[in-house]
Amino acid sequence: MGMSGRPVAFFLSSKESLYAMRKRRSFARLSAYLLLSGMFLTPLTMAYEFNDVSEDFSALDGVFIRLGVTVPVAELARVEEGIGRLSKPDIVALIGPPNEAGSTYQDDHWLYNIDLALTDDDVLVCQYRVSFAQERLAGTQWRRPQCERLYDEQKPTGYSLSADLLFGFDSATISPAGQEAIREVATAVQQRGTPSAVSVIGHADRIGNPAYNMTLSQRRAESVAAALGQFGVSPSLITPVGRGSSQPIASCDGVEGEALKTCLAPDRRVDISLSGSL
Repeated sequence: MGMSGRPVAFFLSSKESLYAMRKRRSFARLSAYLLLSGMFLTPLTMAYEFNDVSEDFSALDGVFIRLGVTVPVAELARVEEGIGRLSKPDIVALIGPPNEAGSTYQDDHWLYNIDLALTDDDVLVCQYRVSFAQERLAGTQWRRPQCERLYDEQKPTGYSLSADLLFGFDSATISPAGQEAIREVATAVQQRGTPSAVSVIGHADRIGNPAYNMTLSQRRAESVAAALGQFGVSPSLITPVGRGSSQPIASCDGVEGEALKTCLAPDRRVDISLSGSL
């Protein structure tokens, strides 16, 4: 059981590296897949075809067990999108500090143990690495191909709408053009199927007071969430979040005045992310 009371999957390390996953709450033993080792040349893409092995739960000690943390898949996707741009504090804000034993803030490679959902009740604990170069995010990597495939299946599909299109200056009231754009997104969402969650994330540029921009981005996210509900997306699935200017995507160093406002337009946006079964 994880700290939260949910069943978890385990990695087992031995001469032949064992990869174990918890299948049912009622199981007294752990089923595991034998992973690639020096004596096997089976491609990693065939990992699911390895023979089953098992080990008594009582025989496992702390050396074999990794407890993961739950991180929204949408935030992991944000990390991926920020390669070359995000700093260490940015990563901490998105997914927290590294939680693998021995991995520290000062390292250039951060290691995480992250829970990825297998079913409503079960999770797979996956090792995830975030790498930095010159204090900027340089890359990410899942240790196991099973984890990478599971993440790819759950990674949200998204839409990004310009706040300049959606709203008037310093306003959270949606314009007629913005209403039509949101209607189109709502139609696309419903045509794809039913997601398990819809995140509506408001962003602002860095001009002005950060606290005010945070509040404005939250109000705008709430306005878009309400409009999606009006156009047929279930309100119970939608979570609006304001991020202010904390996640910029424009690079406008050395630009000033009116040109800066134009340059920062990509930062004034509302992102709509879909996750789960589609």
